[in-house]
Amino acid sequence: MKKRPSLKELAASLEVSPTLVSIVLNGKAKEYRISEEMTKKVIAAAKEMNYSPNVAARNLRSGKSNLIGVIVTDISNPFYSTISRIIEDRANEFNYNVLFSSSDEDLDSTKNLVEVLLNKGVDGLILVPCDGSEGLVKNLHEDDVPLVLLDRYFPDLAVSYSCLNNFKSTQLITQHLLEQGYQKISIVAYVTEMTHINDRIAGYENSMIEAGLKDEISIERIDIANAKTEMHGALKNLIKKGKTEAIIFTTNMLTVSGIYYLNANNIRIPDDIAVVGFNRNDVFNLYYSPISYIKQPLELLANEAVNMLIDQIQNDENKRKMTLNSEPELVIQKSSLRMI
Repeated sequence: MKKRPSLKELAASLEVSPTLVSIVLNGKAKEYRISEEMTKKVIAAAKEMNYSPNVAARNLRSGKSNLIGVIVTDISNPFYSTISRIIEDRANEFNYNVLFSSSDEDLDSTKNLVEVLLNKGVDGLILVPCDGSEGLVKNLHEDDVPLVLLDRYFPDLAVSYSCLNNFKSTQLITQHLLEQGYQKISIVAYVTEMTHINDRIAGYENSMIEAGLKDEISIERIDIANAKTEMHGALKNLIKKGKTEAIIFTTNMLTVSGIYYLNANNIRIPDDIAVVGFNRNDVFNLYYSPISYIKQPLELLANEAVNMLIDQIQNDENKRKMTLNSEPELVIQKSSLRMI
């Protein structure tokens, strides 16, 4: 997909201010006494650079569609399917309908979905960003598109977000495992530059260092595109070499994948290996050893994302950064308790 320029980039190409370009594209050139020659020049440049009026901020802020676009990574994931339903219910309270899409953690897919949703005239977006999407998010923000990031965010961008306090979540887990007497504690995460995973790793590392166990820090990173195979290799390496007594899985899907491997190899939880995961899953409670996990306040995360977005749409406040770092809760079950 050809990259769509931002308003600032269009203005820079014309050597004029973004405000002037915005005035022209909003049909107010005469009102602000902008010459016909300049008006034609702006419109021609916008067409040449593929700055489509269908996705311009003036249409997004008109509030006429009463549609919200939501892009998650995988709507079949129980975490995102649950949170999507909450978003839908909350949006309906504001008389908004929701269009849902799944990006599969793919940047090109995310770009295409954003363009499709904007061309459908959504009034704003709730987006779970993927690796490499910081530039896309920055362009949307600079184009004055009402936007809220969910579950993940970019610390260097002044974009509103609704997320978990991920650093604290793994602090809670690691401290719990240490209190149970475990010292060889490992963490399994995806290969990613996204803050939510890296904050979870940092919380674990911080707790291990504070406990004087820096040398016991053990991090395995899994490629999401080859998760099953790499999970097998990572756990085989940890267990065969006696590197771990307890494993922290940093996502719901990693937890399930890890349990499958341990079960297939007759490794008992928690007798042989203690396990803690993320986000509630029915499998966790139905398993012979119920799995301890970090519980996220899904209603709070989803409702606040909608509240922030509606505030931007209705009050034209998308330049005012609003943030939520919700508190995690550790649900302790059999899988992480030391068997005496």
